[in-house]
Amino acid sequence: MRHLSEGKLFQSLKILVALLLSAFVIACATNNTSIQQVEYRSTQDINNLIRDNTELTGMEHGIEMLVKEGKLDNPLLTRNLVETARLLYLGKKTSIKDAVTLLANEQPERAATFIEIALILFSDYQVELIDSLFLDGELDENELISAVISVGMEPSRWLPATASLGDNIKVVPLINSASITIYNREDSQQAKLRFKEANSDDWQEGLPLYWEPVFGALSGSIVHLQSDTKYNVHVEIVEDGSLVEEFDYEFTTRPNSPPINPNLVFRLSDIYSGGQLNLEELNISGEADGWAKIIGDENTPVIANENDDYAINIGNSRYVMLEGVTVKGGKRHGIYSRNTHHIWIKNCDVSGWGRTPTHFKNGIGFENKESYYPINYDAGIALSRTGIVVVEGCKVHSPNGTANHWGYGHPKGPTAMLILAKLYNPQFRGQYIIRNNRFFGSNEHRFNDVIESRINGRITGGFIRDSAIHDNYFGYANDDGIELDGGQSNVLFYNNEIEQAFCGVSAVPNMLGPSYIFNNYIHNLGDERDKNWAAIKLGGLYTRPAGIVNVFNNLVVTGSNGLAQGGFSGDGTFWTHAQNNIFVHDRYSQKKGYSIHDPGRFSGSKFINNFMFNTKAGYPVYNADISEEPVLRTDNSDIVEKFLKTKGYYKVPLPAEHQLKNFTVVDESGNAVVGIISRSSDANSRLNDIKAI
Repeated sequence: MRHLSEGKLFQSLKILVALLLSAFVIACATNNTSIQQVEYRSTQDINNLIRDNTELTGMEHGIEMLVKEGKLDNPLLTRNLVETARLLYLGKKTSIKDAVTLLANEQPERAATFIEIALILFSDYQVELIDSLFLDGELDENELISAVISVGMEPSRWLPATASLGDNIKVVPLINSASITIYNREDSQQAKLRFKEANSDDWQEGLPLYWEPVFGALSGSIVHLQSDTKYNVHVEIVEDGSLVEEFDYEFTTRPNSPPINPNLVFRLSDIYSGGQLNLEELNISGEADGWAKIIGDENTPVIANENDDYAINIGNSRYVMLEGVTVKGGKRHGIYSRNTHHIWIKNCDVSGWGRTPTHFKNGIGFENKESYYPINYDAGIALSRTGIVVVEGCKVHSPNGTANHWGYGHPKGPTAMLILAKLYNPQFRGQYIIRNNRFFGSNEHRFNDVIESRINGRITGGFIRDSAIHDNYFGYANDDGIELDGGQSNVLFYNNEIEQAFCGVSAVPNMLGPSYIFNNYIHNLGDERDKNWAAIKLGGLYTRPAGIVNVFNNLVVTGSNGLAQGGFSGDGTFWTHAQNNIFVHDRYSQKKGYSIHDPGRFSGSKFINNFMFNTKAGYPVYNADISEEPVLRTDNSDIVEKFLKTKGYYKVPLPAEHQLKNFTVVDESGNAVVGIISRSSDANSRLNDIKAI
């Protein structure tokens, strides 16, 4: 695609997206006629077989006998006797979900068959099994949908929600930002926008919306907004230089705190006496206009018992706020929620959670010798199928375990936060605000990722949409500081500091977009071996299309690469708009020390005014097609020294034509802030600081 015009380029992306989205439909149509669902005659027969056999040979013989006796006559099972026996044998040792995953990983081309076998054998638990396989995220979603249809199940429960074409526009406000998406658009159109506070006459220009090829939309974000404030937005759709349509909208940003029902305010010392704090058992839940609130105190920490999986189980309680709670322990997680929405966690201290390995295989930790799976996904705060969340002012630190480094394969181990924002009701998906927190381990207790997301290779993976992660500190991971991977539709990552990680920010893949990574300070990268890859890694454009990642105003000082490819399903190609960043590196080798490493060279990407310098080489090192050279001269050794010594941010002169509307913060002299804008712990105070600048 390197030499395509922009119009043909986006048309090619549309075709690629359409082909991949339709692939599972074709697979389903093909498989749907291959077998009619014929139930085995007696569930008890299978239960007896599992109970009475501990060896694979016995399981195989038992299956053969059931077929001969006419007790197992499903055509798919009779054609796959060995596979059926292996699934039951492995399922007895681990679980049916894990057995399906193991067999599918052995023979990926037969994944749908193994799923179908399990669904037929355990027909009373079909929904639960598919739910768990989707949550696990190990198997291809298309294979799961294909198996679901083949056994006669209704697939709509697991299909990603599409945009409502009847609703031409979607506006989603957060506390200090808002997204705007306009559907039924063409890639030849552009959307210009301006906005203002409703009680003001001062219109401000916003960054134009980006083309989003999956749903055929123009989409983007407005940032640096005040909380709980009404705004007006004016959008102009332009095509070939002419105005096609214009729209006016009004929205109100969310407040800085939820409405609390005074009758649902609980002092922790009044409701807690030790062990797990279980909000489901206590029936603590609120309503949209009146949340429940639990207030902790320093003399009443929540300390899990040795066998408690979680110190605090929010479960499916909703409209709940935890404030000032000290949380210690939890065999798996410190705080856990599942199948819920509207959760607010404020000023909490979470530590000492997770399993400690007692046995190691090839450098990877297991709970004991009998453990089939390594220790992984133990989280200080684990939010599973949970949406509309605020986590602020918290300190999440010091897990019990530690993650292996890449020398032993993909890191596995604890994480500060584990995110799965997919609920079955699309209204409640995503919408995370994670602000003003400190997430850190140590060199002896490193995270896998500091913040880890699940189902990364899906539109409905990770944060999914409309989320803002800002003003946080991330430290000590053997993999990524944070995973934004997945849908990334108007997911914002800004004003954060990252150090001591193999990679800073992972945005691999971006399946919807646009996402924004801006005004961050990423430095001192390295895993426990002091090895690293990139401050920001992108990839998977062709294998998991097709969203753009915007990278603006970041200060990167590291021995690793700056902006670099990260493969997904063998594809490292990425689509980005990178502008006004500073990349300075003090190491140089064949694959290290590049400010921008873009071997895929997707021609839709733009690299504009990025200062790049490698002190080891003595000149800029990059592998990319640079759109516009930087304003700052790279032969100015004084400026490079200042970048190396700076902590957090630097102000650089920036001509108006390079300033990004609504995203670039400049002072009266035209100097732009690159890196963290302000250390203020209060978002509105920081916004006032920006106005002062």
